[in-house]
Amino acid sequence: SQRHSWKLLMSRPPSRRCRGYGRRVIAAVLVLASALPKAWAETKDRKQRKTGHVSCPCLDHLPQLANVTVNSQSNQKTAMGPSGGGRVDVDDCLNVENVDRLQRPGEKYCYPTDYGRQRCEPWDHDLQPFCAAYTGPGDAGDARLPESCKGRFVARKEEPECQELFEPEAVALPWCSQSWCYVDPENCDLPISQSYYFPGYGLWYSYDTCASRNYFEIWNMVQLEMCQRFSVVEKPYIIMWLSCWTCAFLQQVIDTTRKLEEQQDRLGKWQRAYLGVQLLVLVTETYNNIQRVPWGERDFWSNYNLFVYVFINSSVFVRATMMSQVVWDWYEARLLKFPVLPYQIDGKGWTDEMRFFILVCIFQFMSSLGVFIIISMTHLLPALVLYHWIFLMVAAGLVKSRLWVAMLGLDPESRFGRALVMGTNSFMSCMGIQVLVTCMVRTYAGEWSSGYFGPLKNDFLVRRLDVWYSCHLGHGVSKKMLMDQDFINLFVR
Repeated sequence: SQRHSWKLLMSRPPSRRCRGYGRRVIAAVLVLASALPKAWAETKDRKQRKTGHVSCPCLDHLPQLANVTVNSQSNQKTAMGPSGGGRVDVDDCLNVENVDRLQRPGEKYCYPTDYGRQRCEPWDHDLQPFCAAYTGPGDAGDARLPESCKGRFVARKEEPECQELFEPEAVALPWCSQSWCYVDPENCDLPISQSYYFPGYGLWYSYDTCASRNYFEIWNMVQLEMCQRFSVVEKPYIIMWLSCWTCAFLQQVIDTTRKLEEQQDRLGKWQRAYLGVQLLVLVTETYNNIQRVPWGERDFWSNYNLFVYVFINSSVFVRATMMSQVVWDWYEARLLKFPVLPYQIDGKGWTDEMRFFILVCIFQFMSSLGVFIIISMTHLLPALVLYHWIFLMVAAGLVKSRLWVAMLGLDPESRFGRALVMGTNSFMSCMGIQVLVTCMVRTYAGEWSSGYFGPLKNDFLVRRLDVWYSCHLGHGVSKKMLMDQDFINLFVR
């Protein structure tokens, strides 16, 4: 009967599949149960820190900004007294300029008069030029903003008329939604940073006092300062692709010089000379980048993490990885059967594999004065554990590259086919290592708190073609561009 069948069904032990499913459900519930209290606690902590942490309160008054707080109609400056007294109705704009010193130098913006004061707020969320775009008439920096949208922060946040004038960026930068405020460095036990928008004004800000993450320093400030201090920015994927393929075809042109020599079954003298020039350039640029890092300004680990960020995004690393692929091409073409290095090093009895190994070690590791060995231990190896699937995808691409070229109907052993294989492998190797190491830089900087894919998402968003263009080509064809080592190494050498 139906009742008997039901009893029989209930008396059976659950299947292995059901037991496995049940375990997964229980595990998911436990993970969710452990995550919810933490999320609730963080939310509660943010609410409790509306005016900053008790050990690092937000400042109520900022007399340092008196000279840049004006009435946009009359250009009359604030009537705030030197004691930091209350502001008067004449104030409606905090004039801010050179926010984007790379792409928009000299541009001025009208910020709220209470910007960064009294409480924790995501002050930058609806402000130009990084977090929002002005959609109203004229320029947001002039007097064309409605009077109701000027003055204090609450006007832009709550007035419907003002909300329509500023449209948040479709893909907002991670620090745009983070709360912060200005603090007194003498009355704060939490991490603080000097103001980037108001240099020389003696202002300090803190994200930690608002229970937020300071993504600004590793995202915006570093990106802008990297170009000015190091002439380096994170390279867009299309630029990396063009650079790798340019290098690959250039190598095939250099390879034709062997035809001018009697012994064509080994590296020619021009190829060996090219090796020496490349090694000298890479060592020199690595040394220069080490000197440019302000090692004495912050703690050693923060400076080291910054150097890793600069190094892995510089053409030094890109070029070193390309040269390793060039050496692999020479090995595949059987051009390493004879000595390449001076006889004191490259002695008798050396095999092709031994020469390949020593040349790769020289270019991938020693050309950076051994720095990449340390970076591999502190950043690359941890990234291989956390983001192992990226490594597996890159490794699979390297293995299949010759097959892909053959599928196009081309001979991988031909000169054109070798260039395609070399360019493809260089691009995958450079991008794979860059993404892995940069993700660890961002993880050490605190971006792991935004989730497992947070560092990956941010690495993708920061590779902006407009930033790269402004840094390297913004001055047109000029002496400055010809002296730009990062650009020259990327495409010419």
